[in-house]
Parts: sequence; C-alpha cells; structure tokens
Amino acid sequence: MDIGIVISQMLELFFILGLGYLAARKKIVSSQFGNELSRLILNITLPCLMLSSVAAMPTDADQSTVIVMFVLSILFFTIMPFVAYGLTRVLRIKSEDRNLYIYMTTWSNVGFMGFPVIASIFGTGAIFYATIFNLVFNFFNFTLGVALMSEEGFKSIRLKNFLTPGILSAIIAVLLFVSGIQIPELLNATFETVGSTTTPLAMIVIGVSLAGISMKSVFAELRLYPYLLIKQILFPIAAWAVLQPIIEDTYILGIMVVIIAMPVATSAVLFSNLYENNVALATKGVFMTTLASVITIPVISWLLLG
Repeated sequence: MDIGIVISQMLELFFILGLGYLAARKKIVSSQFGNELSRLILNITLPCLMLSSVAAMPTDADQSTVIVMFVLSILFFTIMPFVAYGLTRVLRIKSEDRNLYIYMTTWSNVGFMGFPVIASIFGTGAIFYATIFNLVFNFFNFTLGVALMSEEGFKSIRLKNFLTPGILSAIIAVLLFVSGIQIPELLNATFETVGSTTTPLAMIVIGVSLAGISMKSVFAELRLYPYLLIKQILFPIAAWAVLQPIIEDTYILGIMVVIIAMPVATSAVLFSNLYENNVALATKGVFMTTLASVITIPVISWLLLG
C-alpha cells in the first residue's frame, strides 16, 4: 500500500476545492452559482456517473461476492441512521441540526472521493465493489437522505421522491447489472464523460460555499472535533471489529472499512443548498472531515489493513 498516493489524491481534491473558493472570493462566479451547480450535479452529472459505472463492472465478477457486498451495503444504510441518531444525542446536537448530523454520519464521500482512494489502496478492480456500495448509497440517498434534508422531514417520503433523476438512475443501474444489458458504446461514453465532471464540480461547490463562511468559524465549530474522532477513527475501528469475524474475504472487509472511514459526502452541501438547510454547517462538516481524512484514512489503512 502506497500511503503517499492516498495522501496525494486527497490533496488534489483540496486544490480543486481551493479553486472554487478563489472563484467565489474574486467574484468570478455569483452567490447563486453554488445552488445552480448543485442542481446540475444532482440531476445530470451524478446520474451519468452511476450509469457509466455499471459498464465498467467486470463480466467475470464473483456473483456470491457481489451479493455479499449488496447485503452489507443494505445493512449499513439500515442500521447506520440509528447509530447516527444516538451520536447526535451523545454530542447534544441542537434539534434543528440533528437530521443534518445524521445525514453527514450515514452518507460518506464514496463516489466523489472514495473511488480514487480505494483504487489507490486496493487497485482498480476494487472500484467494482465500491460501485455496488454506491448503488445502494444512491438509492437510500435519494429517499431517506432527501427526507432528512428537506423541510418536511420523513413525511416527504412519497412516490414522487422515486422519480428524481438520481433514484431513477440508481434503479436503472441495478437493472442493467442484473440483466447484463450493455449500454450502447457511444451513449456510455457520453455518460462517462459527463459523469467524470462530478468530482471536480462537487469540490468546487464546496469551495464556493466555504467562501461565504468565516474560516475562523469553521475551526470554531467545537462539536466537529469529537465528531471527527468518532466518525473517522472510532467507527471504522468498530466496523472492523464487528465485520472481521463475519467476512472471510479480507479484500471486501478492507473496502468496507475504508468506505466507512471516508469523510462526509459532498452531497451534504449539495442537498443543503437544494433544500435550504444549514449550508454553513454542512460545508464545515465536509471541509473538516475531508481535511482530517488526509491523516485518518492512511492511519486506519495502515493500522487495520496493513
């Protein structure tokens, strides 16, 4: 495992974030740019990324391992919101920010940041299994995630929530995988090209959002410090301890642990912009956890995975 490559990948994301920050500070983009770009990512580039990832799956993948990854992913998103709620009570999070903390704890940066980091640790073949997790991630993200972040709360889970580009793309991606149907090469190339813009655009959105916040206030958000310790150190270690006796395949175990160790998903900022939630807190959470992950992910990888 080359820790230097992992750190380099994370620093690259920070440089892209910095470009968004400078663009906003220098008035190159307007204050509404973050909201508009968030809509573009959630409705266009992210669905394209999901659809194109299916075509990259190897045809000779072990079906039993795929099923294990699906089951583990579903269990994670079924159990984790309850664990996250308990964490908000322990940290005494204000009621108006509780749902955002639950979201930040449950949804980590898998698609935007996780793919390149996982590939650098385990090799490019690991992206396939990370994609399986990401399919489940997006299904829950555009249902339970939307419910948490919207003003209506859990009452917002209605049939129309399943008709968003994100959830429809996730369902189509699963159906394509199960059926073995191949997307036409030209169409898939289009999805791949558009989807590849998701990571830089998402980091730019964070940078733009950060430009409207005092840097002093970012580091003054005291509850984020114990939150960082619990989310990015204790949770991955606990997950490793629980899963090690259950998962014989150390490859899958390692991928799951690194996924859990990822920082807060950039979609926390995207959804906060879209649903007029606490954008400042979401931005601070993403920024602080991503900054910390430059150290925590290499440490976790070295301690637990050798």
